[in-house]
Amino acid sequence: METNDNHPKDPAAILVGQYHEVTIEKIVYGGDGLARLGNFTIFVPFTAPGDRVRVRITSIERTTLRAILDKIIIPSPNRQTPPCRHFGICGGCQLQHLAYSTQLEAKAAFVRESLRRLGGIDWQGEIPVLSGPPLGYRTRAELKIGRHRDNLPILGYYEAGTHQLHRIESCPILHPNAENELQRVISSPSTLPAAATRLLLTVGDDLTLATPATGENSQMESVDALGTVHQHILGIDYQFGVRSFFQGNRLLVESLVNEAIGGASGRQAVDLYAGVGLFSLQLASRFSEVCAVEGNRLAATHGKNNALRNRLHNVHYHSLSVEAWLKHQTRGWESPDLLLLDPPRAGAGPQVCARITALSPRQITYVSCDPATLARDLRTLGTAGYHPHSITAVDMFPQTFHVETVVHLFPSRS
Repeated sequence: METNDNHPKDPAAILVGQYHEVTIEKIVYGGDGLARLGNFTIFVPFTAPGDRVRVRITSIERTTLRAILDKIIIPSPNRQTPPCRHFGICGGCQLQHLAYSTQLEAKAAFVRESLRRLGGIDWQGEIPVLSGPPLGYRTRAELKIGRHRDNLPILGYYEAGTHQLHRIESCPILHPNAENELQRVISSPSTLPAAATRLLLTVGDDLTLATPATGENSQMESVDALGTVHQHILGIDYQFGVRSFFQGNRLLVESLVNEAIGGASGRQAVDLYAGVGLFSLQLASRFSEVCAVEGNRLAATHGKNNALRNRLHNVHYHSLSVEAWLKHQTRGWESPDLLLLDPPRAGAGPQVCARITALSPRQITYVSCDPATLARDLRTLGTAGYHPHSITAVDMFPQTFHVETVVHLFPSRS
């Protein structure tokens, strides 16, 4: 059954399996194109703003439809030829079919729309997007390992939305040193241990590690101990292991640090979710005292060692969860000059935000990897009088829908 009728539809008239012609209006967070079909909103992956396409309906939920692309009738000028032959099957990237300028525009829109829809923040200011090379940037990757019938290993990523392994021969978003290691392992698959379920690629400035591992979190420390690498960033030498979190875009990490720290300086800075010290160690030259809080023992140990290695004796690590530290370690504190937080994808949450504002910091800098949880937390901070002064997106993950955001907030009274 096929139709290109875009007049309002009775829900009963829309059926799974139908074909419809639609025009894609924009890209939404997650990477799908959004179109209208009468009173319905329809989401279609691998489409571009301005595409006229024929799609097949795959699911229906109230007034929301999901569909797959059947045919591009009139291609958008925003399209490009994907640089990877695996794109569209491999689940690692979602936006390779879009011109890079279109990707950047979409990411600023992701942030703005999330703030409006989820945070109730109608941000009228500019949202600049800091960017670097769109390929060859990724210095950390985790590939899955499967097995042929002859038990020889195969390397790849999961297909989108599945746990089905898709074998790859190359990955153009990998840093060249990581790609070289990938090719070495692909050419000698028998070197991988029989029990390995994944391969961790970790690029340092003078060493690249390809570490076979299993997937159990209980083995994180033993896997991390298999090797460490160094990256020299803005005058600081960082060491981290293969299972330690560290920003994966080596070509843009300095821009992220500069944007997050800005011109901040003063007596005391607090860095929550400090990791191995990416921001804490940079703050040390600008503040008399830096308090770094990190609940992951592995990351905190790397952070303490990094501070010692760089002779930054004014950086004090607290190996506690952010929640516990805010609840039990801040009584009687004076207002810090800067409180910076870089939480995981789940965000900080209302309790942490409430305890942050109870400290009355003179400035809050929020570094986020998820616009939805960022919007939720900014809404909470806003109820306590902290409002955005500037919002900047940083494209740490080109070719994917992910976007990093740096927000500087100040209390209303300032």
